[in-house]
Amino acid sequence: MGTYDGFSDMQIDVLKEIGNIGSGNACTALAMLLNTFVDMSVPSVRFLDFDSVKEFLGGESAEVLGIRIGVKEDLAGMMFHIVKKEFASRIINTFYPKELNNLSELNDMDLSVLSEMGNITSGAYANALASLSNMKVDIMIPEYHVNTVGEILKIPLNEYAEVGDKILVIDEQFIMGEEKLTDHMLLILDGDSLNKLFARLGIAS
Repeated sequence: MGTYDGFSDMQIDVLKEIGNIGSGNACTALAMLLNTFVDMSVPSVRFLDFDSVKEFLGGESAEVLGIRIGVKEDLAGMMFHIVKKEFASRIINTFYPKELNNLSELNDMDLSVLSEMGNITSGAYANALASLSNMKVDIMIPEYHVNTVGEILKIPLNEYAEVGDKILVIDEQFIMGEEKLTDHMLLILDGDSLNKLFARLGIAS
């Protein structure tokens, strides 16, 4: 155990439930940040291998903003927001007008706004982990990377290779007025943290 490749059905269901609860919390947090009503469709939570994640996110060469949030305290790992141009543009234009043609045009102010979004919504996922497990879970300061999907995915793949070739992908579709915008969250816990989490929940292998 301690890898994403050897989960039981119950363990997979628990991780998917964490994704469902976290995305609901994230929707509420996003509405508060933007000071507007935000609804969401039922999130899609799935385990994919890294090659499948690349295709799911638009292909290896697609340009994205990756907002990395470290997980610390009782659990260790990372969350990665994968933000595409349309979602980034909608968030930025809530605060000030800007025509965004591609993500390479993001300036320091834009990245600060998007990092704050990532910080707040990642905190919602951390709270979901903490409330379900009764463990202390905190997050680190966001780091942002504008790059291709392929390069972004090298970060969790290299740092958490011991958990195997699977990654938890939470596909969120937020509804703001007439707009439907998709955000993607990747959640990875290290092997020891997976063991601790499942043991706390009484579903260890």
